Amino acid sequence: MEMISAPGPDGRAPKIYGWPDSGGIAVITWRTSSGEVYQQELANEQEAIELIGKISADDQLTLVSAQLRRVGIGPDS
Repeated sequence: MEMISAPGPDGRAPKIYGWPDSGGIAVITWRTSSGEVYQQELANEQEAIELIGKISADDQLTLVSAQLRRVGIGPDS
């Protein structure tokens, strides 16, 4: 099941499915037009939605991935 949807071509805002009551982290990765790659972890659902929206709205940025995980689960825990 997809946990985070990117904005649609019709301007629809991104949506996060199944954000846990506590311990949720969105891991968002994007690339610039010059090839630099950035990643940010956000523990706030609204901030994650806003960041995905900003990345999608900027022609110089490309969303690489947006994942939802719990704190303490994943390769860096």
